[in-house]
Amino acid sequence: MYAIMICLDGKDDWIFVTEKTENCWDIRPLLFEDVETALEYSEPWVTPGKEENVKVVKYESQLR
Repeated sequence: MYAIMICLDGKDDWIFVTEKTENCWDIRPLLFEDVETALEYSEPWVTPGKEENVKVVKYESQLR
């Protein structure tokens, strides 16, 4: 699975793009089956000249 991360401060403060849920405390990363779909979905967050502030990462849930 793949997830999108956005850097808030341009350095090291990264957050996941999350699913829309009913409760604000029920936060889950928005996951994609393949990297191509995740990259396409991430395009609205990419600012020209600051492309490094958005990245697609391989995601492995810590819950098993």
